[in-house]
Amino acid sequence: MNSNGSQKVHSLFKQAINAKEHILKNGLRSATLFLLLLMCLPACNQTGVPDSFSGAQQLPSGWEQFNLGEYTSIFTLAFPSKDTTAWAAGQYGRTYTFNKTEWVPAELPRKEQIFSLAFPGAETGFAVGASGTILRHTDGKWSAPDLDIFWDILDIFFLNEREGWMVGENSVIYHYQNGLWSPQTAPVIGYLTRVYFTDPGNGWAVGNNGLILHYDGTTWQQVKSPSPENLYGIWFSSKNDGWAVGAFGTILRYQGGNWEKAPSPIENHLLDIHFSPDGQGWIVGASGVMLGYTNGTWQELDTPSRKTLYTITTDHNGYLWTAGKGGRIFRKKT
Repeated sequence: MNSNGSQKVHSLFKQAINAKEHILKNGLRSATLFLLLLMCLPACNQTGVPDSFSGAQQLPSGWEQFNLGEYTSIFTLAFPSKDTTAWAAGQYGRTYTFNKTEWVPAELPRKEQIFSLAFPGAETGFAVGASGTILRHTDGKWSAPDLDIFWDILDIFFLNEREGWMVGENSVIYHYQNGLWSPQTAPVIGYLTRVYFTDPGNGWAVGNNGLILHYDGTTWQQVKSPSPENLYGIWFSSKNDGWAVGAFGTILRYQGGNWEKAPSPIENHLLDIHFSPDGQGWIVGASGVMLGYTNGTWQELDTPSRKTLYTITTDHNGYLWTAGKGGRIFRKKT
């Protein structure tokens, strides 16, 4: 790299660090700011040297990659059922469907960032995103419900086709029942990034500055958090066994009615966590970091990408899928 290139990288890295310090001091201003930071910061490692490969990356054993044909970021993946269409969505509303051999572009009625997808039924789905974006998929078409929401919606979760939840900026919480969305009252104002329910009477939401909220079937309440770091992912294997992940390698474990810090092998920002029905667990995050849960501990795995991975999930055919920055989607047989 020539001196001009080195100076440019150093300048970008400095800007990212300054932005990161501002957020840590003042909290996340919005979900969009959080994502813009992640798009910039993971491009460099702690020495300011670019992380990305100068040439084509050789994939670790077992991984396949699907090229989307454009440089974009995928924030969310959804696999409704074994024999129905799979979906990917992300930056500027770019959306794709999987036809068993490749991912092909699909159209949404809005071009905002799409942060989360949920398909409670084979052909019934929802997409949420920036500036109050809420879309519903039925009968092969996407439409926009008439909801007066202007805040960024970061995550959506459905227990079944009749009941779901979504959360976002400014502690926005909405409950879906029998075809209608209704606003809920949060105990504190924050930026809720993820939501997860084990049953109608037990739900969790996490957010900035270690914020953790619990729903007991009637009201949302704030619970004590063991970490001040921003939390970006959550997963529960059962009502009494859960995980949350976040900034600077933060991993939290919920057992015995309490949240506690769990050992983490890295310091990268961790952005998503997923467990398969057979108990296998994975975490992904900044600079393509990937962790696997083995024998009761989290260990770093070979990753298919050095670019930020925003999402990880499994499908109904035994594949592990992940995607993020760079216009590629990856899968591996579990």
